[in-house]
Amino acid sequence: MRSFELISAVSCFALLFMACAPTYKARIDAAADAGIVWPGKPEKPRIRYLWSLHSIGAQTAEGERSYLDILAGNPAGGLSDPRNAEMLLRPQGIYVDDRRYYIADPGAARVTVIDRKTMDVLQLTGARGEDFEYPISVVAAPDGRIYVADSDLNKVFIFGEGGAFLSSFEGEFVRSSGLAIDRVRGVIYVVDTLGHAVMKHGLDGKRLGSFGKRGEADGEFNYPGYAFVDDKGRVYISDSLNFRVQIFSPEGTFISKFGELGDSYDTLEKPKGVAVDREGHIYVVDGGKDMVKIFDREGRLLLYFGEQGQKYGDFYLPTGIFIDKDNVIYVADNINMRIQAFQFLGGE
Repeated sequence: MRSFELISAVSCFALLFMACAPTYKARIDAAADAGIVWPGKPEKPRIRYLWSLHSIGAQTAEGERSYLDILAGNPAGGLSDPRNAEMLLRPQGIYVDDRRYYIADPGAARVTVIDRKTMDVLQLTGARGEDFEYPISVVAAPDGRIYVADSDLNKVFIFGEGGAFLSSFEGEFVRSSGLAIDRVRGVIYVVDTLGHAVMKHGLDGKRLGSFGKRGEADGEFNYPGYAFVDDKGRVYISDSLNFRVQIFSPEGTFISKFGELGDSYDTLEKPKGVAVDREGHIYVVDGGKDMVKIFDREGRLLLYFGEQGQKYGDFYLPTGIFIDKDNVIYVADNINMRIQAFQFLGGE
């Protein structure tokens, strides 16, 4: 009888523990939804602020932690490994599909994967005893496989949909940084910042080729950073220290370019992330100006939004950008430790 009572007590304790265990969910802040648009009156708005995402911690009844804890990246309960922080720390890469948000956060040495329906959080921190050091970019394949580029480890890691490590590849790149995926052709593009080139790999990691070398001519690079593939398979590369964006065919053939160094809004001071909406407009994160600039295919500036600050819609050293099939624009707002989302409202 005592054994039965002991088992029952242990079972009840386990159930109680599970009931009290925190559930890790991301929290979207939509407090300013529909209140911020660009351009302002009397112009017709083209971009609308939607929400920001910073907190990815436990849902508990303890209330919010202090702002100092948030700035320090400390989880509830005190100092800890930044990988355990309950908020984004220094997000740089962002990718979105129909099911999930994928955030490369080198400040926390992890990739945060968020279910868009439940907001449940999956953290990727490394593979087989090898911890991430600087995971800078992430993409996902149609079958759910997740690809993470770690610049310090100089590898691309491949995980299954549930986060199980599958494999990795190193290729011939000197420093892997930006990733882009062509879901139709099954190609992963890896930007090699220090090698001044772009590498092509299959979804299995097999090397398929490369293009580019260091220089200033068409098709050459000077510390390229980020990449994006549009619905036609064209590849867009932010050519950082050539202060331009270059566009290539799926095979790596140079198509066109735009951008130059300058102080005016139609130039590029520190081009970071690049993305394209459904209408073919090209969005470039200018980290030096703390804004996103929108160009047409000829490189003419159409609009810009954002400025340096901490309010909704402001940026502080923004980096990565992604645009989904619904023309929602996601920006990694690095120093502000958040992802911000905006809606393109249409129009030229």
